[in-house]
Amino acid sequence: MFSVVKSIAKHSLIYGVADVLSKSIGFLLIPLYTHYLTPSDYGTLELLDLTSYIVGMLSAMGIANSVVRYYYEYTEKEKKEQVISVAMITVWVGSLMIFAVSVLFSKQISTLVFKSPDYNRLFMIIFASMVFNLSNEIPLTILRIEQKSVLFVTISLIKTTMSLVVNIILIVYFGMGVRGILFSGLIVTGLLGVFLVIYQLRKIKFSYNFELLWPMLKYGIPLAWSTFGMFIVSFSNRFFLQRLSNLSEVGIYSLAYRFGFMPSVIVMGPFLLVWAPKRFDLVNEPNAKEIYSVIFTYLSFLLIYTGLGICILIKDIITIVADPKFSEAYKYVGIILIAYIFNGAVVYVQFGIHLAKKTKYLAYATLMAAAVGIAGNVLLIPRLQALGAAIATLISFLFLLIYTHIVSQKLYYVPYEYGRIIKMSIIALTMYGIASLINLSNLAASIIVKFLIALSFPLVLHIFRFFKLEELAKISEIRARLFNLLRAKVGAIKG
Repeated sequence: MFSVVKSIAKHSLIYGVADVLSKSIGFLLIPLYTHYLTPSDYGTLELLDLTSYIVGMLSAMGIANSVVRYYYEYTEKEKKEQVISVAMITVWVGSLMIFAVSVLFSKQISTLVFKSPDYNRLFMIIFASMVFNLSNEIPLTILRIEQKSVLFVTISLIKTTMSLVVNIILIVYFGMGVRGILFSGLIVTGLLGVFLVIYQLRKIKFSYNFELLWPMLKYGIPLAWSTFGMFIVSFSNRFFLQRLSNLSEVGIYSLAYRFGFMPSVIVMGPFLLVWAPKRFDLVNEPNAKEIYSVIFTYLSFLLIYTGLGICILIKDIITIVADPKFSEAYKYVGIILIAYIFNGAVVYVQFGIHLAKKTKYLAYATLMAAAVGIAGNVLLIPRLQALGAAIATLISFLFLLIYTHIVSQKLYYVPYEYGRIIKMSIIALTMYGIASLINLSNLAASIIVKFLIALSFPLVLHIFRFFKLEELAKISEIRARLFNLLRAKVGAIKG
């Protein structure tokens, strides 16, 4: 079992490092955009991205998820290739049709979004990028299935670096503004698309099996609606804050949300790139349910540990990185963060639904959660402002977790370690409560003390007998290996 955990941890770490590096490079574009774009340009870009995301999300029909599910349905190489081939051809044809319709009605779409037809050419550019993004998703999914994490990471980093360079050229040297950013996306995704198509053409024989298409769509389309529901849960509160409060609250909440979302980026993102395909590969193992249970406990540990560190340090972090006008943002981070820990649990425990191919339940769940979120926003934001938005998000994800867990367990029961997870959660909340009482006037001292408190979380868990004997033995083994490796490196340097 530990070999499975080791494999998942190894590939997740590789993806995680790439994700951090990728976002670090992307962060460098912020001063560039700030200098060369007006606030109006920012708003235009945001609405274009948002519209493209919604159209692309619904156009994709959940095909990438279907590939992950049906790839492991077959053992024959020919059938696996057919799954990939059907997915890629369906996405190519579907996305080109959507692009043609979008171009045909670009003025109407522009009028709907901006109340003016003048942005139709910008929509044409971003919808063209959407075609390549959708087409690239399947080959990248195959790399994840095959656990080619190094190649996946290399492609991601090359894409990010190219985006940085092309953005600088088009925005700084050609002064193209928003058009430059959109053309940059089109150029980079287009070049990546050409490479990925050539890569796949060399590996598989393309054919089309209509008998595979319907079950893949039946599995994937509910997931697309599920994603749409999650989009409403996550982002609709910005609209309600603007209408029911004011733009200042939107800005403060958005900053808080950026930090509250971090466990999803740091932990869930890299983990899911490995786990999404791996979980189906494990289902025939004799101890599969034990593996699923233990990995969920370890995932919960990582989410809670990351969240605890952010919550303890967030007030000091915002003091350093943000203008004093945003100082109140720290008050909402903890609630948003817990909401996204719940969301991480949702993504994991829904495995039974995926295994049984009953993805319609995910669509039901997320659409109901979206309704709960909208109701929460309407009721709470007028009274509590940004705090109300955070609480509404928390309630939505809690509802989603309870519903998804109940349905999934009925379809495929996993004996999760509820006692250990509850113990871990109580200890984390207690440590946060203690740390929040610390109010040192010296910022550096405050950060050091709070960081040490957060760092001690595993030690406190050990004191309260959280770890099993076999886990402690494995930790000791890893520690000994690291010590021996370090000693060998030091010896080599001295020698």
